[in-house]
Amino acid sequence: MTEKKRFRGGTHEFPPGGDVCLSILCEASDGLVLVDGERRCRYVNPAFTRITGYTGEDIPTLAQWFEHAHPNPAYRQKVQELSEALLSGDRDALVSGVVCRDGRVRDIEFRRAPIGDDCIMIVIRDITERTLNEDSLRQATSELTAVIEAFPDLFIRLNADGTILEVWAGKLAETQLISRAHLGRRIQDLLPAGVGKALSAAFQEAARTNTPAAPLEFCRTMAGEARYFEARVMPLRELHLMVIIREITERKVAEEELHRHREHLEELVAERTAELERANKRLEELLSYIEVTERKAAESWLNLSVEQGSSGSGELEEARITTDVTGTVVIVDMAAEHLIGYRGDELTGKPVWSLFRGDGLQEFFLGEVLGRGSPARYEGSAEIVKHDGSREAVCVSGDPIADGAGTVIGMVCTFRRA
Repeated sequence: MTEKKRFRGGTHEFPPGGDVCLSILCEASDGLVLVDGERRCRYVNPAFTRITGYTGEDIPTLAQWFEHAHPNPAYRQKVQELSEALLSGDRDALVSGVVCRDGRVRDIEFRRAPIGDDCIMIVIRDITERTLNEDSLRQATSELTAVIEAFPDLFIRLNADGTILEVWAGKLAETQLISRAHLGRRIQDLLPAGVGKALSAAFQEAARTNTPAAPLEFCRTMAGEARYFEARVMPLRELHLMVIIREITERKVAEEELHRHREHLEELVAERTAELERANKRLEELLSYIEVTERKAAESWLNLSVEQGSSGSGELEEARITTDVTGTVVIVDMAAEHLIGYRGDELTGKPVWSLFRGDGLQEFFLGEVLGRGSPARYEGSAEIVKHDGSREAVCVSGDPIADGAGTVIGMVCTFRRA
């Protein structure tokens, strides 16, 4: 036995206890519209009016509902076609943008529930906020995907025990160390034992401190070639972890090359330091010899001056210029200054052969004296170039200066008027 209950726009039969059913419909949080076989809206519950703003008087038929809810003819036609599929049971749900009575557009989800042979209950739900959240989520996912693709990294989401849950690889990632084919396996089992143990420790540290673990570097042989990787462990929510793996082979090769260059540079510095120490030692010996030579020359000059009865009035028969092993002037004695007309500091640093004119003088000094380390006398014609530009014929000889080991470290060039 059934009871006939009158609704706005008509009547419908409910089983005994229909008042309870009506109370449930009125209290429902979802909007409800009872549609009969002629597409008339027989009942609209309060939630429908709260969601859309329309009452039963506003939408006596579905056709009028479509005109209110979808004022754009092209969009309305598309929604009507989808609605027919919903009402006929060819689809379970429909989502469309509805223009509410207050003019706002909201995203509404429509579902159907058959009632009897000729009526259908349409259930509506406002999913505007959900749609916005889904759009925001899609946007965030799109941005995250773009970030992942922009980096040459492998991103792996794991459980706390290392089980692989998801794998993303940037487009620039050169090596597919771990792929989606490894989902469900433990990452420690896919890497060398030592690396897996270190990763497990990093997982525990990240989970315990809720901070990123220290970067871990490891090497793996692939296709017969050693490849280097860096792994970073980041904590996520709900005891999940993110492992970011980047290949650093190029960086390691560059570091090794730099290390080799540094070692070579250190060798060069050590070698150069040793050379400088040897040069300083030779210079000290040369200066010591020069000091002794100059002291003897000064004593001879003073003795000669005393013998002549006038200090410095006589002319010294021999003048001396001391050089280093390259023939560069280091010390000029007083007799040489007097004969040439230059002060000693004006001649210091010049090649000794630049003070003379004579064929083969440079070869004589470099080859005979400094090269062979033998005292020698220049047999050709030589002239000294004085400060005033004049020249005077001189006799030139050279005596090498050697250190304790017999290595030539300089020479004494001796000359006198011819």
